[in-house]
Amino acid sequence: MNLTADPALSLRTDNPRPLRRRTPERPVEWRRTAALTRAAVIAACCLLASVAFGRVDLVLIAAPFVVGTALLLRERPARPPEARLDASEASCAEGGTASAVLRVANPEPVGITTVVTAAADHWIDLHTGRGDFAERLAPATAREMVVAGEARRWGGHLLGPVHVQSYACGGLLETTVQALPGSKVWALPVPDWFESSESLPFADGVAGVHRSRRLGDSGELAEVRLYQPGDRLRRIDWRTSARSQELYVNATLSERDTDVTLILDLQVEAGASGGIGGPASIADLTVRAAGAVAAHYALQGDRVGCIEFGARSRRLRAGAGRRHHLALLRWLAAVEIPDNPLPASVEALRRQLGNHRSMHVVFTPLLGERSIGLVAALARAGRPVLCVDTMPAHVSPPSRSHWTPYAERLWRLSRENTIMELRDLGVAVEPWTGAASLDDVIAQLVRRRYR
Repeated sequence: MNLTADPALSLRTDNPRPLRRRTPERPVEWRRTAALTRAAVIAACCLLASVAFGRVDLVLIAAPFVVGTALLLRERPARPPEARLDASEASCAEGGTASAVLRVANPEPVGITTVVTAAADHWIDLHTGRGDFAERLAPATAREMVVAGEARRWGGHLLGPVHVQSYACGGLLETTVQALPGSKVWALPVPDWFESSESLPFADGVAGVHRSRRLGDSGELAEVRLYQPGDRLRRIDWRTSARSQELYVNATLSERDTDVTLILDLQVEAGASGGIGGPASIADLTVRAAGAVAAHYALQGDRVGCIEFGARSRRLRAGAGRRHHLALLRWLAAVEIPDNPLPASVEALRRQLGNHRSMHVVFTPLLGERSIGLVAALARAGRPVLCVDTMPAHVSPPSRSHWTPYAERLWRLSRENTIMELRDLGVAVEPWTGAASLDDVIAQLVRRRYR
């Protein structure tokens, strides 16, 4: 088949956009400044006036301009300095310092002065105010200048662009402005403190910290039974054996790890984010709560994975250890909630779930039917589900009329009714309050599992 005759290839779009030609960057070169122009004009005018009117005093007035300009321009640079912007650290902690290193090299045997003007994302407060500072470069040397600021919120922030301009010959020569593209710096979220002493259901791994129903080497006593061939001698219960005149051993429960799947509901955003020290929005509370739970279980040896329930539907495979914990924080820092997202699919997310015996922790504000349907579908499928309510307490609808408080009251009553219905379905729903806030509901899941 001829491709040119294919009707699908001849269709036109509804809103075609013309191709924009990329404007080539202007090369960096030396040029005269306004000071050099003024000095030359004043000297020329004085000399012409002295010749026209025969006045020697005008020659004396023009002499400093001529001599000074000649002395300053005695050694002129030919090549412009070379500037390059590199991110010194690809990531930093939320509330820490995001920095990039500007390297400027002066290849000429003439000293120059470099003026740097830096910009940054609105979540980065530059240490130098607007980012304006100047440095003196000696002949044939290079210098590193740090452009840094405080990252007030997690996420990917742009540090830049940076404009560099150099001056030489006492300010008589300057380079054209060199614009360096910005570097993206990732601010990792600082998780809330979370600690749980409860074991998780379905502890079926190889080795871990959760009590299993299987027998094995551990300190948790399961039963005292008769000695069997293969039992270790150190397991013999000598007191019981002495009373019964038969050999008894202590059987213990094994300690194993388990899978923890974190599901982040990122369909809607509400509340204004104030950064590391301000009020938290839904996204802030979700990311920091998920980071706290992930850090607790990943660092103690459990396999933790993350899934987005939203327009992007990203997924992070399960893993354990400190290295996986850093990967989790980097994955959480890339969370975004689009303004007009596509509706999330419950069935698509269920297909991404792997182990049926994994512990599913859903972080959701419970503001949509799809979010409630996801939690209910996981519970009906027999999966252990823990629903963490990430709705901030200070978030409320904007006031539009005198009926707004009554409408908000009805909405909150309806939301409480929905939470009660989920609990009747067997779903543990608990608002996020920090450390040890999920121990009670996890204990309920364990009792329900082994009941």
